[in-house]
Order: sequence, then C-alpha cells, then structure tokens
Amino acid sequence: MHQRHLCAHAHRTLHAATRDTAGGGRPFRLPGDRAQWGRPRSFSLDALALDVTPDLEAKSIEATAELTLRRVDPEARWAHLDAIAFELLAVERIDGDAPRSAAHRYDGEGLQIDLSDVPDGGEAKVRVHYRATPRRGLYFTAPDAARPDRPRQIWSQCQDQDGRNWFPCQDHPGQRMKTELSVVVPKGWFALSNGTLVSREETDDGERFHWRQDDPHPAYLVTLAAGELDEAHDEVSGIPVDYYVPKGHAAHIERSLGNTPEMIRLFSEKLGTPYPWVKYAQIVVADFIFGGMENTSATTLFERALLDERAALDVDMDALVAHELAHQWFGDLVTCRDWSHAWLNEGFATYLEHVWKEHDEGRDAYLYNLEQDLELYLAEHRGRYGRPVVEKVWATPIDVFDRHLYQKGGLVLHVIREHLGDAAFWRGLAHYLERHRGGSVETRDLLRALEAATGRSLEELFHQWIERPGHPALEVSIEHADGVVRVTVKQTQASEDDEGAFHLRLPIAIVTETGTAHHALELTRKLETFALPASEPPTMVLVDPRMTAPGTLELKAPAGMLITQLKDAESARPRWCAARALAKRNEPRARAALAEALASDPFWGVRAEAAKALGEHRTRDAFDALVKGEGDADPKVRRAVASALGAVRQEGAADRLLAWMDRGDESYLVEAALRRALGETRDSRAFDRLSRSLREDTASWGQVVQSGAADGLVKLKDPRVIEPLLATLAEVTTRATVRRTVLAALAEVPGFVGDRPTLRGVREAAEKELESFDPNVRIAVARLMVALRDPAGFAVLDRLVDRDLDGRARRAAREAKRDLSSALETPPEVAQLRDVVEKLRQEVVELRARVETVAAGGSDGSGGAQG
Repeated sequence: MHQRHLCAHAHRTLHAATRDTAGGGRPFRLPGDRAQWGRPRSFSLDALALDVTPDLEAKSIEATAELTLRRVDPEARWAHLDAIAFELLAVERIDGDAPRSAAHRYDGEGLQIDLSDVPDGGEAKVRVHYRATPRRGLYFTAPDAARPDRPRQIWSQCQDQDGRNWFPCQDHPGQRMKTELSVVVPKGWFALSNGTLVSREETDDGERFHWRQDDPHPAYLVTLAAGELDEAHDEVSGIPVDYYVPKGHAAHIERSLGNTPEMIRLFSEKLGTPYPWVKYAQIVVADFIFGGMENTSATTLFERALLDERAALDVDMDALVAHELAHQWFGDLVTCRDWSHAWLNEGFATYLEHVWKEHDEGRDAYLYNLEQDLELYLAEHRGRYGRPVVEKVWATPIDVFDRHLYQKGGLVLHVIREHLGDAAFWRGLAHYLERHRGGSVETRDLLRALEAATGRSLEELFHQWIERPGHPALEVSIEHADGVVRVTVKQTQASEDDEGAFHLRLPIAIVTETGTAHHALELTRKLETFALPASEPPTMVLVDPRMTAPGTLELKAPAGMLITQLKDAESARPRWCAARALAKRNEPRARAALAEALASDPFWGVRAEAAKALGEHRTRDAFDALVKGEGDADPKVRRAVASALGAVRQEGAADRLLAWMDRGDESYLVEAALRRALGETRDSRAFDRLSRSLREDTASWGQVVQSGAADGLVKLKDPRVIEPLLATLAEVTTRATVRRTVLAALAEVPGFVGDRPTLRGVREAAEKELESFDPNVRIAVARLMVALRDPAGFAVLDRLVDRDLDGRARRAAREAKRDLSSALETPPEVAQLRDVVEKLRQEVVELRARVETVAAGGSDGSGGAQG
C-alpha cells in the first residue's frame, strides 16, 4: 500500500495538507490504545469462492461465499469469520450429500458457525448467502455535481482489515487462503481480480468474469475492480503484464507505467526469486483512497498515476509502480504475521523504489532519494512523534502505517545493505524469501534468515534501528594541526549518558593532494575524538559519504574544505552535504562556491541544494546567482530556484517571479512553486495575482498550480486571503487535493489574524468538509482545529473520533485533541482527566460501532438454528 501517493520529489508540493501544525515530538501511544496480540484460530479458512452481483444504484451487493474451513483446535466447536453488517439470507453446510442449514450465531461483526462434528484435521464446506451495503472495503463511484467527469466504477480496498465489509473471511494478515471471484458487471465493462481469468461470458444482465487465485494469500489482498476501461498488454519472461485505465486515457499508459516489465526483470534478478504470480496487472480507478494497493497479481492505482506530457517533465510514477510491484514479493509472497511487523511489507517496498532509482539513474540519484525519505521521517519524528519501527500498542492497524514504517523502514534496509555489502545482502534476501515463501513472518525471521545466509550477527543493528525509537544525531567537527586530522563526534540525540549512544562504524575519507585515506570510526559513546594521521593538510574530509548512518548530520569544518568538497567530491552526497553546511556560512566565498555549483554541478540534486542554500543567505550576490539559475534545464532545479527567490528577501525578487509567471514554465510543479514563492515576497501585487490563479488555474495535473496559489496566498500574512480561500472551499467543483491544501493554508491564518469571529467562520467552513469522501480532507480539518485554538474545536474532533470510518482520520483527530488541549494550556489535573475520558470514549466508540453494525444489517435473517 502506498501512502505517499507520489514520487519523493513531488510529495511536498501535493501534500501540503499533511504538514504537521504542532511542534515538538509527542508520544505515539494515545489514551485508550492497547497492546495487540494474536487471536485464536480454531478453524483455518483455506479457500474462499465468492460470487458477487453488484447493484450500482444502491451501492450494494448480493453475494454467495463458499468457504473451506479446516479444524486446527481439536476441542473447538465454533469457526469464526469476520463479517460486518451483513443481511444473512442463508448459512449452509455443503460438504454432505445435500446442502443443509448450519447452526450459527451472528452479532453484526463476527459470524460463528457450529462445526463441532468436523474431525481433527478435517474440513467442512460452508456456504453463506447474504446482502451487504459496504461502508468500507468496496466502493462505487459515479458522476455527480462535484465531478461530472468521474467514471462509473467499482473497486475494493481491503487493507488493512476491510475485506470483512463485503465478504466473510478471517481478516488477518497471518491467514492465507485460495480464492475465486465471480462477478456480473454491465456490458462493456471489464472486471479484474486476482490470479487467472477462468472464463468471461455474457449474461442476461451483463457479463460475468470468473477469476481464480490458486496460491493462497491473505484476505486484505483480495481485489475487485471494474468499469469501462482502455487496456494495453505486455509480457516479461512469459508473465503477462496488463494495464487497465479509464476510457480515453490509453495514451498515458506507456508514459506512466511503461517501466513495469524492466522493474520485474530487475527485482527478479536482485532478489534471486522470479516474479511469483501468474500475471501482473495494474488498474487505475477514480477517487482511490491510497496511492496504490498491491493486491496479489493485480495492483490498484489512483488517478494521478496517469501523467500528461507536462506532468511527466519532472514527475514520474516509477516510485509508485516499483513500490506496489515490490510488494508482490514482500507482503504478498511473504507476509507480515501481524500489522506490528508491517515494515516487513512497507519498508521493503519503499526500499525497492530506491533500488529501481539506482538501476535507472545511478548511485547519486539512489542516495538523494534516500535523503528525501530521511527528511520525511525526521519531520514526523520531530513534529508528530517518535516510536520504534515495530510497535505493538495502537488502536487500529492503520495507526502504524506512517513514515516510521515506510521511510525509516526503507532506510534501515539501506543500513543493513551497507553493513553486509551487496553480495551478502542480496544473498540474504533470497534466502529469506525462499525460507518463508507463502508464509507469515516477524522481524526476527528476517534477522535469522540474514544471519543464516551471511554468517554475520545482526542483533545489535536490529535492536538499534528497529526495536528502539530514534536515529543518530551527529555533530562532526574537523580540525587539522601537527600532521593530525582531529575528528570530534558528538551524538546529540536525546539522553544524557552513553546508554543512548548508537554504536556505529562511521566512514571518513581524508583527501589530500596525493591521495585518499579511508577510515571507519568506531562510535560507542555520546562524545568521542579521533586523531587520524595526515602528513599534509587535507583538501577535504568526507563524512559518511555512503549514508551508512541516516539521521541528522551537522558538519563543522573549515570553509575552505567545504568549498573544495562542494566543487571536487567525486560522488554527489558529499557535495550536497557541503552545500547545506555552506548555507550557514555568511561569507562571499561561500556564496561564490554555491553559485558555481548551481551553474555547473552535474547532478540536479546538488544544484537544487545550492539554490536552497543561496536563498538562505539573503544577499544581493545570492539573488544574482539565483536569477541565472532560472533557465536550468531540469525543472526540479528551477523549482528550487523559484522557491529560493521567494526566500531571499531581495528587492526585485517579486519582479522576477511575476515575469517568470507571465512567460510561464512548461512544468506544472515549477508553476506551483512560483506562486508559493510570490507569496513569500509579500509584494503588494501578489494578492490579486494569486487570487486570480486560485480561481482560474484549475486544470493542472493534480491541481498543483491551484494548490500552489492557495499556499502562496497564506504566505502573504494578509487577512484578506481568508475570503478567496473560503470561497474556494465553498465551490462545489473544487477537487479534494485543493481542499486539503486550502485547509492546511487556513491553519496558518491564526498567526496573523486574531479576530475570533473571523476564525470562528473558518472553523464553521472547515466543519462542512467533514462530509468529504477523501479522508485526507478530514485529516486536514482535524489539524486545522489545533491551529485555531478554539475550544469549540473539541466538538469537531469528537465527531471525527466517534463517527469517522477511516482509521487515519480517527487517529488524526485523537492526536489533535491532545494537541489542542496542550495549546490551550490545560492544567495537568484536567489533562489527566481528559486522558481518562479518552479511554472511556474509545470503549464507547467500540460499543457504539457494534450497535450500529447490528442495526445496519447484523441481525440474522436466515432462519437457521442459533447457538
């Protein structure tokens, strides 16, 4: 499952609404959270055959599920199935000569079937006939006033445990089953599911598609996606590679998804394990609630996966495509035993995005992608919470699907690769996949497989990076005197003693006129100094050039060394680290070096970092250098230049930005950056220009230009911006992507508007957004409530906690309640009372959900015997 939605370099542009509004790391665990442990499984669900007839108008289904259940516990009577709000029509045993009613009981959440007569190790076949109107798990889309162009489709999203909303199952990642799915859809539609297409035939009501998945997989990987589609087909090593997109979008397939076959070849080779399923299909659907979902052999993708020609100039979907494809090994072939260990799914998928980048663009691009993931993780750690990668205490599984799971998980795999070396790392992963093929795993299984394949001990590494929170925070000071390079390393992560120190081998390269000496500093304490021989003055000292210790790195070295490093370091990472260090050196020679790097460095990432550093200098010579960078051939660099022009605070910056906007840029994302930067200048002309852009620039890919205008407006710190922002929310056709950005922008309004009636109007407008289908919009509402510091916001947040069906939105609201309480300077005793109330609220919410589920259709309607 892809949470980021976008490749790393576009993430911040399109996800302004996910910015953290509260500063300072907070605990991950919230009042009412519980430790999550495995549940008993008296009968194993080994096979599911599902026959579904959808009702498009009612957004409901009538279905029959035939299930094969095998006894595990010789003393058990009841087989348990997860099933949410079904209207049961019949529950039957079909393992005898004739179907017969099965004794069962049903509470709206779980269906228990009496299988007391099944012998030890024996099987029973059960048929459940039911109706359901799923509130989660299965979705129906259609045109409406807000989106008259929305295609009519059906699609599922079962992760993490939403399959139970539309078919009976054992909805847990550790339970695997064979599946079949048969569905009738309107004529002219195509329906995709897992495995092999067994048959396709016309019926009186439409067309029936029958799919079969012979290799067992968990319930969360079952899929159904259907609609009027264009399609294209390829193959690699005999494996069909299929693409399905909404009608009229076939031209985007190759541009957006065309690297899939090469990715399959690369991952099969690197992992020593051929692609493990009978096909690989990708289907694009409307309003998908994640970026992508790795259903076994049939990935679902969101609409923005399809790039037009302008979007493709500086955005690609390779990260998204690689991520979901990687899951076919990590997650689908080998699955985390429970969601606490979900980094074994998501961390691997995130890391293989970077492996593809390394193959496609080289080592510098690989490390820069990792650096961007590090920044995302660090932002969450600083601004939201810190936690171990493996965390057992949470309310719902989606709580742990965060940047610690994805980005830090991927970074840890890079650390392991650097520790083992390439050959041993890939050999170890092949052994892991082979040993656990078709099974469930915990983190220790990966540890032991890598140790068995390489003969290396990895327990300390896993303990430091996976089992405990945090990361190395290094201050490295470099001096040279009397033939010695003195390197002082201070670990500044929280903790005052050496118990909190990371044990690391930190690579250092001392470069002189006559050669390079490589060292590995053994770090075991919070403060250490090393004396390294150097008979001649070093021209530069490169610290951790391969990023073996991802965390924060503050480099303190003579300016001359940093300038040489920026200019002459062979690989790009030391060069961009030097650019960041020179951003803090208010010296003409530092700016001259940054200007040269912006003009001529061969790697776009270094040029972008040089532009950012020049923007931080805020001098006339820095401004002049940035002006020269406007014509960079790479739009990612031009975006950095535009942003820096907004930050440099020099006379004439607004003129440059307005002129650039007038002539336009071929990149959507540069156009968006120009609007943000114009707002940063607070020029008197910006309000009218950005207000017009907010109204008119609605047609860009992902609405990024319109979103950029919203961001730019609020940066003006002008009370007038509230009117156009609220007008945009009031417009029914405003897309969810823009709504999220506007809500995030409004969170900055209290910083320059103190008028309570005005802020009350903002809150009331935000409340209306709670009806949005997009959970990210509702999350943005929760975060806005904290920024407004209005006690009335608690009622809005309570509504999300009590009623929202999306775990991400509920989690955001619970965090926001805690943060709002803190922002209002709640006395300690009141804060403790709030914690008690929150625990009680969680219990009430769970009880209410059960009652509402029963009311929605949970009562038994079969007439079958009750236990």
